[in-house]
Amino acid sequence: MISFKLNKLNFLTIFLENRPLNSFYSSITNVFSGQVEFRNVSTTRSNPKNITIVKDVPEYLDAQINEDSGWKIRKLKTFKGSLINLNNYKDETDYLSKTFSSSRRSKFRTNQKRLEKCFNISYKTYYGDIDKEEYESLFDKFLEFINRRFDQKQLINDDLVRWKVYRDIAYPLILSKEACLFVIYDGDKPISISFNPIHGKTIFGYIRGYDIDYGKFYLGFTDIIVQLQWCFENNFTTFDLLKGEYEYKSQWTDTQYYFEKHLIFNSSLLLTALRARLIIFKIKTMYLLIDLLKKWNFHIVLGNIRSYLRRPKMDTKNTISKVEIRIDNDPEPSKTCNGIIMDISDSSIAHIRMHIYNFLYQNQESINNIVVLSLLDPPNSFLIKGIKNSQKITVN
Repeated sequence: MISFKLNKLNFLTIFLENRPLNSFYSSITNVFSGQVEFRNVSTTRSNPKNITIVKDVPEYLDAQINEDSGWKIRKLKTFKGSLINLNNYKDETDYLSKTFSSSRRSKFRTNQKRLEKCFNISYKTYYGDIDKEEYESLFDKFLEFINRRFDQKQLINDDLVRWKVYRDIAYPLILSKEACLFVIYDGDKPISISFNPIHGKTIFGYIRGYDIDYGKFYLGFTDIIVQLQWCFENNFTTFDLLKGEYEYKSQWTDTQYYFEKHLIFNSSLLLTALRARLIIFKIKTMYLLIDLLKKWNFHIVLGNIRSYLRRPKMDTKNTISKVEIRIDNDPEPSKTCNGIIMDISDSSIAHIRMHIYNFLYQNQESINNIVVLSLLDPPNSFLIKGIKNSQKITVN
C-alpha cells in the first residue's frame, strides 16, 4: 500500500535557480508580455494519492496543468509582490517623468552627477560573459557589502542563509544569459553590486549590496536607474522586485500582484480530495489572519520584536557607529600644519573614509584633488584639504 505524501516546493527556486523547469506544469505564460515562459508536452505526474504544494508563484505567471484523469490545481493568494511594467514606458526617462516629481528627478540627477564628479565612476553589466576569477572577487566584495550594511543596522540578513547557493548558481546563469550582475565601479573598485536572475523578458531583483562609505551619494537610486536603462535597451517587459515591504519598492514600482500557493492534487480519489480541501482551508484561514493582523500593524510590532531578539552581538572594535567623530569645517591653518599624507585606500583610515566621502559630496570635490593628512597634534585627528575647502576630523 502506497502512503500519502505531501510534497512542498518553492517555485522561484525551481523557475529561476535550478532550471530547466521539468515538472507537472504544462505551460507558464507571462500575462504582461503574452510570452509563453515554459511549455511541457509530457508533464510529470506524481502518485495520485500525493498532494503537491508550490509556494511563491507570481500570479502574473499563469501556470497551468493538464487537468486530465482528475488532476486539479487550486491557486491561493498569499503575500504581495511588486514590479515595474516596462511596457508602460518608452525608456527610463519616460518612466522617471511619469513616476516621480520634477524635484525628485532633479535629486536623482544631482546624486549621480556628484558621484561621477567626485569619483572615477563606471558602470558594467555582466551578461553572457564574466571571468571566473573576477566573478569570485566580486562575490567576495558583495558579501562584505551586505555584512557591513547589516552590521551597521544591527540586523541579521536572512538571505545570507542561502549565500552559498546564490554564489554557486550565479556564475553559470550569467554565462547562459539567465542572470546578470550589475556593478558600479570607482576606478577598479566595485562599490555597488546587484544580482538579478532573468527568465524570458522578465528580470528579477534578487540581491543588492553597496559600500556604505558611499552612502551620502544614494547609490541605490543610481543603481536602479542604470538597471532600468539596460532593461529598456534590451527590450525587457517586466522588472520584478518580488516580496518585501520596503519604502523604495513602493516608490519605484507601478504594479502590485499577489504571490500564490498552488495545490496540485487528484480529485478523483476521495481521501486525497478531502485532504486537499482541509489544506486549502488551513492556508486560507492563515492568510486571512495575517491580513487582519496587518490592518492592526501587528506585523510591524512583531517585526521589531523579532529584529531586536535576533540582533547580533556587535564587535565594538569594528563598529563605526561606536566611534565618536568630531567635525571641524574650515579649521585654522596654523593648527593643521604638521601631518603625514595618507593614502585614502589605506586600511588604517577606514574608520573615517565615510566622512572623507561625505566631504567630497558636500563640497563637490573630486577625490583626485584632495589630500588627507594624519595630524601629529592632536593625535587621532585628520585634515582633508580640497581645492576650496578643508575639514578636520577628530576621532575620540
